[in-house]
Amino acid sequence: MSKQKSITFGKLEIGGPRTVIIAEIADSHNGSVKTAKKMVDEIACAGADVAKFQLHLPDIEMVPNSINMWDGDLSEILKRNLFTIEMHKEMMKYCEKVGVEYLCTPFCPSAVDILEEIGVKAFKTGSGELTNIPMHRKLARISASTGKAVIVSTGMSVVGEIEDTVRVYRTEGALKNLVLMNCTSEYPPTDYQNANLGFIGKLKVLYGVHVGQSDHTMDNFTCFGAMAYRPAVLEKHFTLDRTQDGPDHAIALEPEHLCDLVEGVRKLENAFGSERTVTEEEKKVRGWAHHSIVTACDIGKRTILTPDNLIPKRPGSGIPTRFIDPTHDHSKQILGRRAAHDISQDTILTWDMIR
Repeated sequence: MSKQKSITFGKLEIGGPRTVIIAEIADSHNGSVKTAKKMVDEIACAGADVAKFQLHLPDIEMVPNSINMWDGDLSEILKRNLFTIEMHKEMMKYCEKVGVEYLCTPFCPSAVDILEEIGVKAFKTGSGELTNIPMHRKLARISASTGKAVIVSTGMSVVGEIEDTVRVYRTEGALKNLVLMNCTSEYPPTDYQNANLGFIGKLKVLYGVHVGQSDHTMDNFTCFGAMAYRPAVLEKHFTLDRTQDGPDHAIALEPEHLCDLVEGVRKLENAFGSERTVTEEEKKVRGWAHHSIVTACDIGKRTILTPDNLIPKRPGSGIPTRFIDPTHDHSKQILGRRAAHDISQDTILTWDMIR
């Protein structure tokens, strides 16, 4: 499989050397632009890359009074926390001002049109929209013509459903801009045993696209675990205060936890080298931690050197100990040869002591 090219998202590179970290504000701004700006400030301060919002059109995207959530009727929750189009435009400008990318999730094709009109640089869809094929068809066509990334969560789905959605992007010529997100859509928080991190690697193999982790656990452990699969994107819900009332606060990271996530991810990105070399710092340790061939007793001049009168000991400043392993290819350079002069016990052997 050829390496998937990275996707440009504003100043970011999805699939590049850095994992893109999305802080999902969702509706945790509680309908307040002031609160939303404070959240974006904290996101920027933590060093995350993206502040993500949601664009809801409740009367279009769902049947009224039909979905009862743990926090009440979903239509009413959404209307209570609703951001207008003008509010979204304001937040786009504010994100640019503080240096994070604005991202927004549409929940119906009409919302896709609005986001495209106001000039979003990429799209993100939730797991509930995975099987909304008409919406993905619209997104795929926009992506094919503009090059914009479409980040698609795959929670609550089976492989066949994911395949149906991927096929849309493939047939519309937008597969190169697709990012799939491994996700377990459990609310309250995802149980660790259901995080399914190994599916990140499977998605990469199945579809040859960039893959990330949209995580709904209460902490950062599974995100750090996901780093072993080199995810293109990591997404976590974010709030200023986890104890607030609302549908997403309880599963969201507070500012200090977001800082911890960013710090950990950036450190782990530096830890994935695959070549075995001796670092400069290791060289300092190697000098005393490795072993040399040392005399196990006093050895007289012309005494034959054998495994009985030689022993491995630290430090490693002399002849390496591999030369006294009788099965080693070069053991005859030591074993069976004679001492050039008298050598006292516990002497680190050097080549000039051998003849």
